[in-house]
Amino acid sequence: MTWWWRRLRLQTRRALREITGQQAPASRIARGVAAGFFATAFPLPGLQIPLSLFMAWLVRGHKAAAILPQFLSNAGTMLPFAILQFKLGTWLWPARAARVHEATGRLEAVVQAWSWRAPITSLQPLAAALADLSLDVAGPLAIGVLLTGLLMALVSYPLTVIWVSTWRARRRWRRLARRWPAAPRPVVLPGADEPPPTCAEALARYAREPHRFQRAESARLLVDGREAYPEMLAAIEAARHTVDLETYILCADRTGHRFQQALLRAAARGVQVRLLYDYIGSLGLPNRFVTELLDGGVAVAVYHPLVLTRPSWAINRRDHRKFLIVDGHITFTGGLNIGDDYAAPEEGGRGWRDTHLRLDGAEVADTALWLFEYAWNKAVPYRETATRARQFRAGMRRRWHRILHPVSTPTGDVPVAAGVCDPGGVAVRIIGNREFHQRRVIRRAYFHAIRNARRYILIENAYFIPDRGLRRVLARAVQRGVFVGVVVGRYSDVALTAYASRNLYSLLLASGVRLFEWPRPVMHAKTAVVDDAWAVVGSYNMDHRSLLHQLEAVAVVCDPVFARRLRDQTMADIAQCQEVTLAAHESRPWTRMLLESAAYQLRYWL
Repeated sequence: MTWWWRRLRLQTRRALREITGQQAPASRIARGVAAGFFATAFPLPGLQIPLSLFMAWLVRGHKAAAILPQFLSNAGTMLPFAILQFKLGTWLWPARAARVHEATGRLEAVVQAWSWRAPITSLQPLAAALADLSLDVAGPLAIGVLLTGLLMALVSYPLTVIWVSTWRARRRWRRLARRWPAAPRPVVLPGADEPPPTCAEALARYAREPHRFQRAESARLLVDGREAYPEMLAAIEAARHTVDLETYILCADRTGHRFQQALLRAAARGVQVRLLYDYIGSLGLPNRFVTELLDGGVAVAVYHPLVLTRPSWAINRRDHRKFLIVDGHITFTGGLNIGDDYAAPEEGGRGWRDTHLRLDGAEVADTALWLFEYAWNKAVPYRETATRARQFRAGMRRRWHRILHPVSTPTGDVPVAAGVCDPGGVAVRIIGNREFHQRRVIRRAYFHAIRNARRYILIENAYFIPDRGLRRVLARAVQRGVFVGVVVGRYSDVALTAYASRNLYSLLLASGVRLFEWPRPVMHAKTAVVDDAWAVVGSYNMDHRSLLHQLEAVAVVCDPVFARRLRDQTMADIAQCQEVTLAAHESRPWTRMLLESAAYQLRYWL
């Protein structure tokens, strides 16, 4: 008897370590708990444990976790639960009133006669009562058992995932909090006095595909709508041939009407004007606003309108790019949408923190125009009726148009020695993903620069929910002695995204990444700079939505002057931020930790 008791204790300890530790995945434990709750719904004491083990094996759940719900059930609570299931089943499957009243009375009599001193003897009336149930009474009971079992399984699965993840994180963070300082440290970039690398050296070390970089005449950093909007409006006013505007959010507010009037004036001068916006991003755009543009000669297209006949994947795939291309020579890109949220407070805006970029040069504009054409050909003209038949015919027309009038893909195969790094120019590469191809092309560019960083990595990102691969590459950079600083927003226009991001703070802080929260209105910038050599400005967020679902575009600039300008701007933002420490983050309430863990489970859709 001693050997099997010792073996049972060892197996119990091993199972508890798997559940509370990191050995078993939280999803596997949750499947086991859900299987146990499903088996608990069956009002048969001798059947529950074998059924829970069988269901755990069937769904590949943790078998020890499947037994845990059985401790919540006993013969005393099982009988009232059976009566509740019976009444639920009769509500869904009506039975004869006399039979129902008789069966309910017998079950209630068994409950009242239950004795804890003689549980085995008390089970005999239960078995007799269940055996006497006729078909018209057993049917509703079976329906009630299945429904309650499925309901408890569906509810217990996400709650268990959240609880196990939170519990493990709590234990891990308590261990790590003892090893890291509680007070913020001064922000000092290593090697600040070192001379920056040349353009050729930056391309050779930090650029993933140096041969695809193109020469731009100039690259100008535009901070917030205070600097970006006047530049963009002035470029539209000076347009002579073409204006192509692509945005995710277009609002009919003061800023939106300024752009509307500028586009109308350009169209009145004979300029070919095209406007492309995302349907979900600009969901509240009034019909009158767009009709005025159409009547003024502006071509308007909508990316993936919300139509019931459209496949579900199209609803989730959005156009998040921001492009303004004027006369095939001037290109604006970055994170700014068209709305008062990004305008300066003195102009009636909300003063969101964002970053945009102006590039001058025909080669760069050709690449941006090709990306615009890609989204334009997938969009729907505004006045086209969104029925299944008309959508099919319009899609066929667009496909034939692309076949008869193909747009050549810009290769950008310009050797470095052919003038990309000549004085007076800037080496730039505009990178954009597509719906089904090259989804990770922007991510690869980030990873290549981070892996080759020597001194520092500064990132500003509005929706920072890095996956395991990105967290790993940032942690390895810290281990090499690289300073890694990330600016995130304390306030966000998407509350769940902010909670999901904070769920990863402790992992990032424990790996040595410095986190700085922007305390003012929403921080919406998406920039990065590495070693005064490699800089990126665009619309790409470090989350699952930008990686998997949305059309994104960034401009990678390998120029020491521009990189230092972006570095100085990021350091100025960090000076206004409040650094997040592990001790301060650990002191947050338990309820907020649960909310953050629950939001993180939804990261795929955020």
